[in-house]
Amino acid sequence: MVGVAGGSDAGPPASLRRTPAPAETTAPSSAAPTTAPEPVANAVIAASAPLRLRVPAISLDGAVTEYTQQMIDDRDGFDPPDLSTISWDTTIAGGLAGTDSANTVYLYGHSWVDSAVFNGLKEMKVGNLAAVDTAHGTLCYQTQKTLTLDKAEYKSNDELTNAIPNRLVLVSCYRPVGYDPNSATVKNIVVVLQLDQNATNAGC
Repeated sequence: MVGVAGGSDAGPPASLRRTPAPAETTAPSSAAPTTAPEPVANAVIAASAPLRLRVPAISLDGAVTEYTQQMIDDRDGFDPPDLSTISWDTTIAGGLAGTDSANTVYLYGHSWVDSAVFNGLKEMKVGNLAAVDTAHGTLCYQTQKTLTLDKAEYKSNDELTNAIPNRLVLVSCYRPVGYDPNSATVKNIVVVLQLDQNATNAGC
């Protein structure tokens, strides 16, 4: 509403009258009322085989290949065929990558004194992200912890062997600096990650 400026009806003599200054006005706002942003729906990615693993923090980017029960029998355990191979354990029921995954995805790779695909696992920190590409989309996992433990202990560790939905576990032999390459390793390095739904929504 616009205000009107002025005095009484009588007012001063005509010779002393001055044109009153216009009253300040405030135009009604035409801006739309502020509303809260619509919540973003969670991405839904059907569980399927992992095809590629990417961990930017350690410059890791490699294809994932199947490691079957027959290969376990033939090689007496998990022993990827070369230093650059990332092997996915296909023997785990429900061990697929997806937002509806019912179990843990286990990926194995070598560490070595020379270049090897999982040499960088020991450098991973809590909070580092790993991306797993599948035929249905990309899943993002956040690092929760890194463990170094005896190989026998790895097999009996409930945190690593229980069926935990949407978990990713990266496993390699542990080779500390100066370790004799001709000696058999007795420890594993294990990185435990969990699905990060927000990062998955954002496309990693």
